[in-house]
Amino acid sequence: MKGWVCGVLGGLGLVTVTILPLGAQPQRGGPLTITSDIQEANARTGILVARGNVRLVYPSRQVDAVAEMAEYDTRRRIITLRGNVFVQQENNTLRAEVVTYNINTGKIEALPAPQKQVQSVYVIKEDPEKPAPQISPTPTPP
Repeated sequence: MKGWVCGVLGGLGLVTVTILPLGAQPQRGGPLTITSDIQEANARTGILVARGNVRLVYPSRQVDAVAEMAEYDTRRRIITLRGNVFVQQENNTLRAEVVTYNINTGKIEALPAPQKQVQSVYVIKEDPEKPAPQISPTPTPP
């Protein structure tokens, strides 16, 4: 495909594709690895679709995700994960039905399944130099 290099590994019924922009240095962006049961890539549109037991690993952004399906638009640099999506970045997690990630802007959009909600868990690191705020008990009315 024009603009990127794709390496494919097969085994145990899974397909792994590692995508590197042409001329990219691993320390500047690094590989995006997608492992799934089935993958299709369209050289004309620059879109890669992965289906079944999808796992996406993007070490330079410390992202590890699983979903039922993934679509990577190599030209717009947008990844869309669909179906029981779970994303972990460091100790933070996100659960949703659809997650769209724009690599250029860093923007993430998460949508729930019908009648459900999106769940995000963020681990907030405390500054050891600042003491925790003291919460005074709420006075009870007389």
